[in-house]
Amino acid sequence: MSIINKKTRNRDKFLKCVSKCLRYRKLYKKVAETSITWFKFHTTYSFKDSASSRLNGWLNFVIQRNVEELDLSVDSYRLPQFILNATSLTVLKLSALNLEDLPLSKFPSLKVLSISRVIRDAQSLQNIISSCPVIENLQVSGRLWMDPVDLDFAVSTTLKYLSLSSVNFSRQWLEGLISGLPLLERLTLESSKYCYDAKDISIHSHSLKSLYYYGRLNNISIHSHSLKVLSITVMDEPTKSFSFEGTFITPNLVCLRLVCDAKSVISFEAPNLLEADLTLHKDKYTHSNDGIVHFLSNLNTVKKMVLCISEQVKIEDVHDHDELRKSELLDSLFWCAPSLETLTKF
Repeated sequence: MSIINKKTRNRDKFLKCVSKCLRYRKLYKKVAETSITWFKFHTTYSFKDSASSRLNGWLNFVIQRNVEELDLSVDSYRLPQFILNATSLTVLKLSALNLEDLPLSKFPSLKVLSISRVIRDAQSLQNIISSCPVIENLQVSGRLWMDPVDLDFAVSTTLKYLSLSSVNFSRQWLEGLISGLPLLERLTLESSKYCYDAKDISIHSHSLKSLYYYGRLNNISIHSHSLKVLSITVMDEPTKSFSFEGTFITPNLVCLRLVCDAKSVISFEAPNLLEADLTLHKDKYTHSNDGIVHFLSNLNTVKKMVLCISEQVKIEDVHDHDELRKSELLDSLFWCAPSLETLTKF
């Protein structure tokens, strides 16, 4: 028996098992119509033709029973129309599906929408997101290099939490989107390495409480009196960081996490900053600590700090005065941050 035939037989057995369970519940269980609150189905099997019809039957079964949370991960599966008009849904998570040519939908109760690694076009994405008038949490994750379509959608002003990962978007679109969300509290951005236009970003918000950024960056400006937590990692590979220029006017910032090249030029206005977790990468051509000291001088209110300075050096480049430079850096650090109570260095 070939591997393909064996996989098909295993899939068919699984399909029959699930169908029997749902049929049993329908015929023999004396339960209220609202008893199914959550349905999750993740599979690596391909659903086409008759298999797709069977999945449609399962989903129709749970939709008729007013399911509230639906979580689907099925390669290239197309959503049937009855799901797009499911008024009972409050949480919808879609992964690996085919959302191309998606018609207008209606989700009057939906508060959480997660779209990950789907096949899509710009209009279909707009159709599904714009159909959620009370949405509070939106997560959109792309397929890395296989996802060339730029994001271009509008979302309800009720949104509180936004996460964009491995997707392309323009600077103008992102800044306009953020400025139009008066209730936005948490923003997570993980830009694609091909997202060239968004490497210069300006963020203005009176509601934002936490901001997390990962990816390449040339320049970022943040103006927010509400921001309390800021995490910026300027890398596009686990071991490759980059320098950037940043201006942060965040008078109520309490916690900072930063991973970048030591040559970064950063200006801070954060008089209430208490904790800082810093990872600064130095290449073998950067011998002076002046840039690091200048940056640390912005953090004079910090009480707790984790400081990691990663240096790329060759054995023959290491000299006796390296330890002296580190000692001088620590002296400068305590001079820059006289309120420091706890320091962990690596």
